Amino acid sequence: MDLVLVRHGSTDADPGLCLGHADLPLSARGFTDIQQLAASWRGAPPRFLFASDLRRAQQTAQIFAAAFAIEPLADARLRETDFGRWNGRHWTEIVKADSARYQHWQDNWVIQEAPDGESFADVLRRTGAWLAALTGSTAQDDCVLGVAHAGSIRALLCHALGLPPDRALAIAVDEARACRLRCANGQFEVRYMNATRFEGD
Repeated sequence: MDLVLVRHGSTDADPGLCLGHADLPLSARGFTDIQQLAASWRGAPPRFLFASDLRRAQQTAQIFAAAFAIEPLADARLRETDFGRWNGRHWTEIVKADSARYQHWQDNWVIQEAPDGESFADVLRRTGAWLAALTGSTAQDDCVLGVAHAGSIRALLCHALGLPPDRALAIAVDEARACRLRCANGQFEVRYMNATRFEGD
């Protein structure tokens, strides 16, 4: 199985916003960037197209759906990290208003939930369940495209590549970028990462 992971395009969120589960749409640039990425696809279309059910991911998936004439499958397990009461607020405001809790979360973000939210370990659990179901139900020659978010893509890469969770932030996952993994005999290998266009096999 080939697994292609795409981060959604940009939104009009202000820089420094804790986006999380705040359900913002793609910006005009976000649409354009994803259209350009989709146009670079080579070869047969993916057999399956999955996407987070947040709006920015769904709109991204619809661009691929139109290009490939396939129906996107929404899956909440691919959502971004839920930052709870911090969703949609600026990090500078969070640090000022909730400094002690923010510092504790920053020091322990892998296992510490955001207030009324989730930890990265929670994201690992839900994305791991999605990945396990996927590898158990696809054939060797299948190609699967998943549209997700920085947090959920990092979690999936930790699973696939056996990376320790506290190294997840070392992986660059930019908006409207793609990575491709090949899974054979239960082992994943990287074909490319954080690419601005789809590359050949």
